[in-house]
Amino acid sequence: MNNQRHVRTARPIYGRPPVSRNRRPTRKRTFSVGLMPKRVIFLIILIIAVGLGLKQLFTVKTVSVESTTHKAEITREVQSIISTNWMQSNLLTFSSDRLTKQLQNIDPIIKSVTVSQQWPSGVSLKVTLKRPSLGWTSGNQSYLLDRDGTVIGPLPTGQSLPVVLDDSNLPVQLGQRVTSTQFVGFTIDVASALASLKLGPTKLEIKDTTLDLYATTPGGYQLIFDTSRSSVDEVADLKAILAALAAQKKQPAQYIDLRVVGKAYYK
Repeated sequence: MNNQRHVRTARPIYGRPPVSRNRRPTRKRTFSVGLMPKRVIFLIILIIAVGLGLKQLFTVKTVSVESTTHKAEITREVQSIISTNWMQSNLLTFSSDRLTKQLQNIDPIIKSVTVSQQWPSGVSLKVTLKRPSLGWTSGNQSYLLDRDGTVIGPLPTGQSLPVVLDDSNLPVQLGQRVTSTQFVGFTIDVASALASLKLGPTKLEIKDTTLDLYATTPGGYQLIFDTSRSSVDEVADLKAILAALAAQKKQPAQYIDLRVVGKAYYK
């Protein structure tokens, strides 16, 4: 009896090898946004939206100016300042003090400004202007001075204010303070007093200092005043010397010097 087993050899396989069925498919990784990041993103978007809304709501759209004169010019100046500065263009970041300083730097005729915010989108200004008080000529240019001696603009043609000639011909700039309040007041008072005495000056001038004021009379002689003294006292001294000269039928040929207290010298 034949007990040998016949073993069948494996049949050769040609071509592509068989795919193993036990191989697990590769999983694709996906990004998942958790609950907290979603809330953060939503909050950021909300903040941006609210910020844009507030910016639009409180953007300055109307400008109201109250002033005796130059209303249109001042309104344009305010609008220009606001439109060129993003902080000033919104009431949330608006600064009244900053606007006042910028406006006074641009326009020297402005003396003071009161600013009020008209929520949600308006600005109101009450403007006080400087008062033209005296003319000032230097370097062949004539200027208009405020009561405090500040240059506020060119001297208009036909202006009836007293005009002082500065013989030093020093350069003058708009907004510059060229003399003192005391000098301006003194000159105005003296010019008025001389006009009442029929001595309306044909020329008012200073030489080396504003402490001395020279007034040329219609008679051709000069009156020399000390501007640090009281104009009332010096005009009283002038009246006394004029009365004395009239009694003697005399008239000064060159000047009457009133700078010494209680006395007057003439030539």
